[in-house]
Amino acid sequence: MRWSLPIGRVFGITLRLHVTFLMLLAWVGYEAFGVGGASAAKWELLRVGLIFTCIVLHELGHSVVAQQLGVQVKSITLLPIGGVAALRSIPENPWHEIAITLAGPMVNAAIAAVLLPIAGMPGLADLAQIPHDVGGLLRALVATNILLVVFNFIPAFPMDGGRLLRAVLALVLPYVRATVIAAFVGQGLAIVFILTGLKTGQWLLMIIGAFIFLGAEGEEKMVKMRSLLRDLDVEDVMAREFATLAPTDSVLRGLEMVYQTGQDDFPVMETDRLLGMVSRQEMLDAVNRHGAHTPVADVMDTNIPAVPPLAKVSRVQDELFNEGRGSLPVMQDGRLVGLLSPDNISRYILVQSSLKSARRRVAGRRPAPPPLISAVPPIVPPPPPAESGPPAGLA
Repeated sequence: MRWSLPIGRVFGITLRLHVTFLMLLAWVGYEAFGVGGASAAKWELLRVGLIFTCIVLHELGHSVVAQQLGVQVKSITLLPIGGVAALRSIPENPWHEIAITLAGPMVNAAIAAVLLPIAGMPGLADLAQIPHDVGGLLRALVATNILLVVFNFIPAFPMDGGRLLRAVLALVLPYVRATVIAAFVGQGLAIVFILTGLKTGQWLLMIIGAFIFLGAEGEEKMVKMRSLLRDLDVEDVMAREFATLAPTDSVLRGLEMVYQTGQDDFPVMETDRLLGMVSRQEMLDAVNRHGAHTPVADVMDTNIPAVPPLAKVSRVQDELFNEGRGSLPVMQDGRLVGLLSPDNISRYILVQSSLKSARRRVAGRRPAPPPLISAVPPIVPPPPPAESGPPAGLA
């Protein structure tokens, strides 16, 4: 995620802090200072820091269970509205998703259960007012963790409750259909949040509603995309015709090839041997820093993973999209046989979506009724046959 800073690693997972979180801390400290001076600011910042520690533990609960079930976790990012765990793949086994989803709120329930005998039962005032001692701070943490458990079980996808709803639906429905229903429910609740926030002036509720709405839409699109790519091999969508550069070619020559060929990434070849890949941005940076006659060999990336033509696109796309890479070389028996880029995948999805729309339009047309048979010749000529619709295309 852009504008996030790494702050450490736990269980092999990178913890990241979004810069907007620092803005939140500054705003909280400023508001608390205006209410009760430096002492109030200190206690309020301590409370916010401990609350987000609980949120990190919540996300680690998700992440550790996901790792145990074979799902890789890239990072956890702290945002002003909570934490986001970046999984490299979506667990499509409903029971696995149920286990991963429940792990986060159960961590918050455990924290509340441990602190409750020490702090005592919290009240609503412990959530609203600034704590001024350790007892008030602990009661605020108990109240917050209880609130996190309740809030996360709201069936608003992509929150925990929405994911749990999707997993339960997926026990009896196809995974894509379950996702569509869960996303629809989540977006409906998001609209309620936004309208309530507008009516009451609660801007945080409006932000949460917008986050839920966009998150549900993004999750639905991603699941549909994965469904389209599930059985697709790299060789089915890779570019088989492409331009290459020699290691001695200048970056100026490479930039000329960009607008002559339409490519943004070029394999750097020495006879039949792939040396690396060079991108348009790398060549532009080299021109600005070192001059137009810099050899591409000086700026190419030699650490590009190659993929075989029979690899599944659904697996390779994680390398392309999650790592922010350009094109990947497709190698077979030591030879470069193609290039795979996000554009290749996007075009395939666009074409398949258009073909599905065409199939739905054709299926929606009712066939013309057969002409009535009569012993008397018709007075008017029979209507011309109905024009056929666009071809249904490939499945």
